[in-house]
Amino acid sequence: MSRLKILSLAVILLLSPSIRQAQAGQSHVPTAFSEDGRFLLIQMDDLVLWDLESKALVAKMPLASCHQVALLKQDGWVLCVKHDVVIYDWKNQASIATVPQESRQPYTLLAYSNQTDRMVLRHGNEAVSVWQIGKKLIPLKHIPLDTKAETQSVVASSDATLLAVAQGGAIRVHDLMGTTIRDMSIKGGKPLDLLFAPDRSVLAASTGNMVLLIDPVEVSIRGRATATTAGGGSGPLTLHRFSPDGRRLVAGHGTKSYMLFDSDSGELVFSTHLTSPNQGRDEPSSMNLAAVDVSSDGDYLVGQSAQLGTIQIWDLRTGTMLSDLCDHDCRNRDPRISLLKWSPTGSKIMLGLTGGLNPDVDGHISLWDVETRSPELVLDPAQPQAKVLAKRPTPPVTDAELSAKLLAPAAPGTGPAFVHARAVRALVTSPSANLLVTSSDDSLLKIWEPGQGMLLRQLVLSAPASALAFSADGAILAAGTTQGEIRLWDTQSWKEFPSYASGQGQINALQFLTGNRFLVIAGKQPNVLVVDVVTRAIIKELVHAGYSLTCDSKGCLRKRAPHGDVVETLSLLDGSRYLLTTSRTGRVVWDISTWNPVEEPVGLPTVWSGLGWNRPFVATTMQAREPNTLTLALWDTARNKVMARLDTFTKRDTEVLEKGPTVALGASMAVDPLHRWVATRVGERLAVWDLKSQVKRKTFHMKTPYHLHWTSDGSYLIVGTLDRKVLVWSAETMEPAHYLRDPSVIH
Repeated sequence: MSRLKILSLAVILLLSPSIRQAQAGQSHVPTAFSEDGRFLLIQMDDLVLWDLESKALVAKMPLASCHQVALLKQDGWVLCVKHDVVIYDWKNQASIATVPQESRQPYTLLAYSNQTDRMVLRHGNEAVSVWQIGKKLIPLKHIPLDTKAETQSVVASSDATLLAVAQGGAIRVHDLMGTTIRDMSIKGGKPLDLLFAPDRSVLAASTGNMVLLIDPVEVSIRGRATATTAGGGSGPLTLHRFSPDGRRLVAGHGTKSYMLFDSDSGELVFSTHLTSPNQGRDEPSSMNLAAVDVSSDGDYLVGQSAQLGTIQIWDLRTGTMLSDLCDHDCRNRDPRISLLKWSPTGSKIMLGLTGGLNPDVDGHISLWDVETRSPELVLDPAQPQAKVLAKRPTPPVTDAELSAKLLAPAAPGTGPAFVHARAVRALVTSPSANLLVTSSDDSLLKIWEPGQGMLLRQLVLSAPASALAFSADGAILAAGTTQGEIRLWDTQSWKEFPSYASGQGQINALQFLTGNRFLVIAGKQPNVLVVDVVTRAIIKELVHAGYSLTCDSKGCLRKRAPHGDVVETLSLLDGSRYLLTTSRTGRVVWDISTWNPVEEPVGLPTVWSGLGWNRPFVATTMQAREPNTLTLALWDTARNKVMARLDTFTKRDTEVLEKGPTVALGASMAVDPLHRWVATRVGERLAVWDLKSQVKRKTFHMKTPYHLHWTSDGSYLIVGTLDRKVLVWSAETMEPAHYLRDPSVIH
């Protein structure tokens, strides 16, 4: 069981902020996932640990009636919370420590953090205690609650360093690492629910139809979010979950509406009304949910609909009801739900169901795949292995579907804001027409008119396209697939030219040279091909030699590697003879007139990248005045100097926390073809600059933006994200125009 040391990774369990909220709309079966979703601790007849990857029952522990459970930092240790609190070592089948019962009410675990190895316990309405676990259980703090005052909510931060208590019309914030106590009076209402953001930068406090966004250090209100403008719900706002970065907050409005707020500004992002499919959107809803869980990213809600008698999923970002989880297995059967819980990755849902039509899952705990809406595993503690179920079949692709299909234009404002059903691989705009092409793991190429938000056509491929490129005049579209095939189309008629097998494996990048005849191809092989698209002949094979470090006692020397490296990106400076190839170990600039590498090209900075057709300048980064700080800049190649200094940033600014791991988004820019505007992206922050005056005209924030492009007339900025969304931004209004939507993509 040495592989189970993964359990010592970060496992932070953040419980509902109040006993009342914890009992409302929650599953009856206590569970805890490891951070990566691989291991599941669940209360069955005994407390049981499952490895969902190997599908094995790892351990049974003689612990019953746990109200809450957690995986601890120490290898093999778990936590069982009931009227007493037990720390148990399942590897040695021994109890490590016990916190004895002190109140008539059971304990509530407010937070456990493996960073500090501390837990925060609530003793009914009497007190809160803080414990250091380590090798020996040590009590650190005992904080009495005012038993004479009405206690609405008690909540701890996920790292167990802050505690907030709402009593009467006030909030008291305790520093659990020190002795500081800060008080705050709430005027015009009582705080009913409290919730810390994961990074404890914000404390949310619900006071009825309003959520106060509080700075917990200064104990001051930094913003307000209100439900009065949304309608459709009744009753106080109930706090459910912050997104991992703390920038979005999900709150329930009574039992019939859920709201997604921007926690930076307090603005309402979207209000999801729980309407049934037979109701109009503007009609009052009568749908109630018997059990509810919100995904860890705050984007989706799963709930048991009492009216439909099924398990329904909603996209909280668009308010869209998605397809059933269990479909005919439980529709109109009114199943009883004992467990309904998203996995940390959001790709699976744990379900305890009784009363459904599927005998494999009826009366058992099962793991469901969200994408296919099918049960995968059944967890039976009497068996050493979970029962593996066959997935529901995916409809086969017919020969007719492998040809291009002309679609009726889709209305831009209907359906979920997704462009593909699977991850987007590449995105490119035409240099001559207002066309956008997207490719995805669903093996589809989609052609859009972004200004109108219309899906014009889709091309079905035998393998996903991993790279896209337009010729300089936009007459030819090239797509390189994950199997190394090069596909070419005439963009006027969308007639396909004969395909070309490159032998390069998955294609990483494509680049046309001026004149449309020659295409540069970079794949998984350590050589780059220059191909004549008319004769299909390889006219040149480039070997990209990266760099390696040779070190001795005197220091390190950076030398060209003797062997070729896999090229990941290609970039051509329009109007010049320079082609840039980039690998993980270095960059090589090629003179395309001789196909020789150039060490120091005239007119170019040391680090640069091309900006596409009709842009005779390059993007670069420069050292700023402050240490460890860079400036994103535009370089004038004709004058060999900086043309515009734009955003200044640090490495941390380019990173974002997304579902646990840090995602390095980097920094990039795009210049419109008329050279009026420059769009910049640093991490999740975007800006639009007036190039002539070098003034920042607009700044905005998006979740995981990555691709930046302009339409050929410079009217719209295209922003593609890592979560399958494409925003169309208007240069005329300096505001978002719309998201692109494919109505056939429902989740």
